[in-house]
Amino acid sequence: MTSKAPGSCCISGVMHDGESIGEFKDIAGTETYLSYPPDKKTEYGIVYICDAFGMQFVNNRLLADSMAHAGYFVVMPDIFHGDPVPTDAFSPGATFDFQKWLPKHPKEQIDSIVDAAIKAMRSEFGVKKIGAVGYCFGGKYVVRFLAEGKGLDAGFIAHPSLVVREELKAIRGPLSIAAAEIDHVMSPENRHESEEILLKLGVPYQLTLYGAVEHGFAVRTDLSDKRKKFAMESAYFQAIRWFDEWLKN
Repeated sequence: MTSKAPGSCCISGVMHDGESIGEFKDIAGTETYLSYPPDKKTEYGIVYICDAFGMQFVNNRLLADSMAHAGYFVVMPDIFHGDPVPTDAFSPGATFDFQKWLPKHPKEQIDSIVDAAIKAMRSEFGVKKIGAVGYCFGGKYVVRFLAEGKGLDAGFIAHPSLVVREELKAIRGPLSIAAAEIDHVMSPENRHESEEILLKLGVPYQLTLYGAVEHGFAVRTDLSDKRKKFAMESAYFQAIRWFDEWLKN
């Protein structure tokens, strides 16, 4: 595997302050969070595939709003259909059973939801170019939908989990990866394997390693720590610059 199965690090982190400004809409039977750019144009879109905390987690909505502010129409489907990992899993002494939760959300279910979101972006909202961001759990599905004919034009993933070699080998579009130094899910061995695969594919790619941060840093890091805040902000700009190049140019 190019990234391992999720573990306890996938349900740890810090909740951020702020209120999201997007709206909710039903798309193909799935509640979906929509965030529009300042000019309300939908030519360039990003499908946001969440970590295990789902679109209910304010950090995810705030990050989606930031991407919208940068000029993208952002669509975040509720890939867990109302059953994300609860944020109280952050609390000391929490007993949430992540390994029991995980099998409830198989790839076939997630594939169907992401596929419907991409199709609606093109047909209902008139999106011409679509990128995707995927964090932790969501990273796998960005990779899966970068395969030929799946509907994505470019992808960005941060500290992904559950990506298998065959999925990465099948991509046909530009892929940017933000990796954490302290991450047993995407270990140094996994990163090196990913690099070898991407080199052979010949697609545009980028892999940036952020020091002194843990798995999950791009969404739920401790913003009171200067180095971690810098890494999270840098991963965000990494994604925006990638899409500016491969969607808009």
